[in-house]
Amino acid sequence: MTQVVYGQKGYLGSSMSVRAAEAYEQGEMPISRWTKTAIIHAVKDYCFDFDLAYDPDIEKKTKAELAKEFLEYKSWHHSSRTAREVEFFGLNEDAVCRSFEQMSEEQIIERDRQMADERAALEARLQSMQSREKEFEKKFECDPSSVLAYEAIHPEMCERFISRRKNTEMIKYRLPTEAVKAGMKEEQVCPVAHASQSRVAYFHVFMQGTGKKRHWENVDFEALTEKFDKAAEKGKRAKMQPKARLDAKKTCVDEAMRVMREQTDNSGDKAKCARITDISHNFSMRPKDESLTHDGENTNR
Repeated sequence: MTQVVYGQKGYLGSSMSVRAAEAYEQGEMPISRWTKTAIIHAVKDYCFDFDLAYDPDIEKKTKAELAKEFLEYKSWHHSSRTAREVEFFGLNEDAVCRSFEQMSEEQIIERDRQMADERAALEARLQSMQSREKEFEKKFECDPSSVLAYEAIHPEMCERFISRRKNTEMIKYRLPTEAVKAGMKEEQVCPVAHASQSRVAYFHVFMQGTGKKRHWENVDFEALTEKFDKAAEKGKRAKMQPKARLDAKKTCVDEAMRVMREQTDNSGDKAKCARITDISHNFSMRPKDESLTHDGENTNR
């Protein structure tokens, strides 16, 4: 079996001949590429270009019925890495003309008016969506697809902590299921300083649903404000945890020193008592900005 070499004469790359590429540009494809949706779109476009009255009832037919009625053999070309001969099919223009009547002047005017109204409505909706998204960015100071927004909408998927190395506040989060199915690593980490602009794959505040059912939907800013406030409070608590643990540790040390000091006073050993006092004083004077790990331990040892 002949194997096509990359850059071979008459081929684009190593899997498609030049003539096959030209056939694709002219609307021809192998029968396996002609889906039901592709056939319907081709028929619709032809009807619009030549002012034919398209009948939506044909959409009830199966792919096999549509292919038999509206497609015809056009040519064959070498394709694939093995230079296989592949038959190409295209729209049967005569069949389309037989199936749909020519539109009257009035019908053409009405069709154009409806299309103009649809375009105007679509543009108005797009402008409204963009305006709403800009309003979101201004109010919450973050991108609708950002990690910060993701944390507010899905707090169960996010967790804040203080990094071990740089004493930096971080957000650890799990990606949406769609992103994981697409092959992305589920667990991600982002510094809080960049969380307002770093984007989460397959997430957008205004996009609802998944897959083909994914659509833009307006959201209530008041409800979002409560969610952002809760996320901020949660982040504040996470940031204070290392300091709180250090304070608790200091309290325990102070209490232990106090007990030891009392025992030493009772024994009358003044030198030992002085050493205990120095140790307690040195611990209390440690700088507050020492590097802390996310579990509250000092890394500068």
